[in-house]
Amino acid sequence: MTVNRIRVTLYNRTYKEIDMTDFTRIPEDMFSNRDDIVAITFPEGVQVISANAFENCGRLEEVEFPASLKSIESEAFINCVSLKKAEYSKDVKIAPDAFKGCINLY
Repeated sequence: MTVNRIRVTLYNRTYKEIDMTDFTRIPEDMFSNRDDIVAITFPEGVQVISANAFENCGRLEEVEFPASLKSIESEAFINCVSLKKAEYSKDVKIAPDAFKGCINLY
């Protein structure tokens, strides 16, 4: 049986994997104010990124979303000033302020 995990790349280029078998929603504030995360890869099955889940992650540069993603809530990635890449399906519902303050995101 394959276990779905979030793969987190830390600033020192080490990896951390978080078991995702029990939920499809990334909880509010789960990774907020972390200055050591530079990349996140979500497994299939994640449907919602909750409000403020990655607030103030100043070194976060890249997020890989799964095809199963349905919504990114209010201020989920607010002030992720280093974020350069966040690709998602055109069908994903994005709160207007989900990426507020992400000055490097195009």
